[in-house]
Amino acid sequence: MTLNPTNLSRPEAYYEKLLRKRYAAAVRKRGLCAFCGCRDRTLGIVHCKGNESRQMGMCQDDGRLPQFRLDDETLEEFRHAA
Repeated sequence: MTLNPTNLSRPEAYYEKLLRKRYAAAVRKRGLCAFCGCRDRTLGIVHCKGNESRQMGMCQDDGRLPQFRLDDETLEEFRHAA
C-alpha cells in the first residue's frame, strides 16, 4: 500500500486538484452537457438545440441527431490541461 497512488509530486497533485475543481465548476455552471457544442439554454435549463426534451446527456442514448459534439470553445479553455 502506498500513500501516493498516483505517483505525483506535491506541486503536481495540487495542480491536478485545482484542475478537477475547475472542471467541476464548469459542469455546475454549464450543466451536464458542458462540453457539447449542440447545447442551448432556455429559461436556465441546458438542453439540445431545437429539442428541449433532450436534457442531461440523453443524446448519447436515444440515437437521434444531433449527437454529442465537442465544443471548440470549451476545448480551448481546458487545452493546457492535456
